[in-house]
Amino acid sequence: MALMAGCLAGVFGIGGGMFISPLLLQVGVTPEVTSATCAFMVFFSSTMSAFQYLLLGMEHIDTALIFSAICFAASLVGLVVVQRFIKELGRASLIVFSLGIVMALSTILMTCFGALNVWEDYSSGKYMGFKLPC
Repeated sequence: MALMAGCLAGVFGIGGGMFISPLLLQVGVTPEVTSATCAFMVFFSSTMSAFQYLLLGMEHIDTALIFSAICFAASLVGLVVVQRFIKELGRASLIVFSLGIVMALSTILMTCFGALNVWEDYSSGKYMGFKLPC
């Protein structure tokens, strides 16, 4: 499953968590373990991407550090809020529902913005055929 999720994530250019989360839940892995596994995958993937950009001479490192600090703080707040809700409700289904909502919203938004970009290219007369791979 991890190999398939990694290949699909690389082909489509999206996070592997979107593919492996439903698969892990289908196999019977608990939502807490699924969430932790996906968080580790995202952390590893984003860290390797950041190192790649640094090696290639990325500009605006100060802005990236600010965004990383904000994202770290937001993830801690989200973790505390989710843990509090799970403790109060006694159910881990909150993780599954939030994962489903994020996947549904990302599917809808990616489709809408993709269609808008295609329409903009079509109406402006840009070449919409295949480009050279290099």
